[in-house]
Amino acid sequence: MYTSLMNKIVIGLVGPMVSGKGDVGKYLKRELGFIYESLSDRVREEADARGVERFRENLVDIGNDLRETNGNAVLAKRTIELLYDQTGNVVLDGVRNPGEIDYLRREMGALIFGIDAPQEKRLEWYLDRAEERGEDSATEEDFYRADSRDYGVGEADSGQQVGRCLEMADCIIYNDGSKKQMYEGVEYFLIRHGFSPEGARRAQEKK
Repeated sequence: MYTSLMNKIVIGLVGPMVSGKGDVGKYLKRELGFIYESLSDRVREEADARGVERFRENLVDIGNDLRETNGNAVLAKRTIELLYDQTGNVVLDGVRNPGEIDYLRREMGALIFGIDAPQEKRLEWYLDRAEERGEDSATEEDFYRADSRDYGVGEADSGQQVGRCLEMADCIIYNDGSKKQMYEGVEYFLIRHGFSPEGARRAQEKK
């Protein structure tokens, strides 16, 4: 285990696409002072290195290739390397394979928080997000195809396996109400693991 992160809270976020994982990660960084990293950024970096456009399908293929070639924990390992000298609490977004969970638990003592939401709501958010980004070509069919692959349907063990990851989570926060309710759920489970959100807020205010 990385000694610089001992006695710190390390959270891995798992969940299907457009479920609110990114919102939780940003909340923990903004409100509670967590260091934020995303395993998906390692895939984007690899895409750039290969000269491949950052389309979702391309990124999934590259992530799968990296895990198949270098082991299922490769994205977690590359991310941990960036945190070697860090001493604060950490939240890691974009965990999508059981090998990543096993590695993060073993090396960082990570807690795995699942963020889930009804599929119909996620479809709505997916289309809204695509409109905001000007992605006119995004369709319901695109969502269902990507969502199925995200869950691991038809994927190898080295592929995305969000369904299996959710089964391995230490807790599940359901994003089926307001964002405020989702954040309260996150804080509830943090408190259960001995972390004081109010203490973290006070520390943030002193900075």
